[in-house]
Amino acid sequence: MKNGVESNSNIAERGKIMRERFWFSILLSVVVLALGVGSAMAETREFLIVTGEWSWKAKPGEAPVVDRDRGSVKEIERYTFDPAFIVVNRGDTVILKIHALKGDKHIVTIPDFKVPETIIMRGEEKGIRFVANKAGVFEFKCTNHVGSHKEGPMVGYIYVLDKK
Repeated sequence: MKNGVESNSNIAERGKIMRERFWFSILLSVVVLALGVGSAMAETREFLIVTGEWSWKAKPGEAPVVDRDRGSVKEIERYTFDPAFIVVNRGDTVILKIHALKGDKHIVTIPDFKVPETIIMRGEEKGIRFVANKAGVFEFKCTNHVGSHKEGPMVGYIYVLDKK
């Protein structure tokens, strides 16, 4: 970096990493979708989900990044679920086993399936069970990390297929 301007090679490398992550997430989604479509009968589907934390801090002389709520920043953190996208069939019983590895406390809810808040402290693993009784894409989220001021939004998605 020279005079606060990132070099073309750094920009290209960052772009390459982002493209690789994008295609990996697409591939993973296709695999999960393929595994989830096979049965016409309702099943119990269990997923292990962990909480994660991504952080970035600018190196000396490195340009800041833009946070959607705070503008240019030299340091940023985000809490995430991993995986953050699951696929099930309508009628399936879904069990999310959420293991809180990062963050002091997560308050997880799935409003569209009337799943009440579940408090998960760091180090704990708790199960959330519900029936995916309608098709569509629905959020599971941590209400403790809702905006960038709280290192969020911390959200995942449940894709419920409408089986015929």
